[in-house]
Amino acid sequence: MVDIDVAEKDVPGSRRGAGRRTAICQATCELLAKVGYDRMTMDAIATQAKASKATIYRMWPDKPQLVAEALKCQFSENSDVPNTGSLRGDLMALMTLACEAATSEIGEIIVGVMTAAAHDPRLAETLSQTVFADKAKMHVDLVRRAAERGEVHPDTDPALIHEVIHSLISGRMTWMLGPLDDAYIRHVVDDILIPVMTYRKP
Repeated sequence: MVDIDVAEKDVPGSRRGAGRRTAICQATCELLAKVGYDRMTMDAIATQAKASKATIYRMWPDKPQLVAEALKCQFSENSDVPNTGSLRGDLMALMTLACEAATSEIGEIIVGVMTAAAHDPRLAETLSQTVFADKAKMHVDLVRRAAERGEVHPDTDPALIHEVIHSLISGRMTWMLGPLDDAYIRHVVDDILIPVMTYRKP
């Protein structure tokens, strides 16, 4: 394969370099949707992105790092939860975004990647350090705002949000327990998330 990157080197921080990263991330997501994480190779990504494997390895040291960035790119437009002014409003917005993502094409990709991470410690570690780290910051902000409004105790663990949402959505999809619709979103927020986050130990 001809290396189309030879004539114009990827300069860190340049628009061309950024465009090349985006194209490779997009190609990675396309392949994840087609063949899954385990069957996807760096050679296949290079072919899909019309780039050389050397170019890809200059940007990412391994496949887990590339996949993590590709997933982050897919979620970049929906990374901010609206500040609605209330704990319930913020949780409803967050749960809505999570359900929309889970039922989209990227949601199917994530399920496949998470399945692969269960038996690939390197992938699991990389996802935790990148994709889920971004979510953690979002949850910290949500809890901080709620604490400032007096809706939750300042010591409330933001990790509860991810633990509850991820577990419930994953389980509902895995066991086909029903749609991720508005009624389900209200159920999770009103019957589970808010009681858990506002619970006061005696």
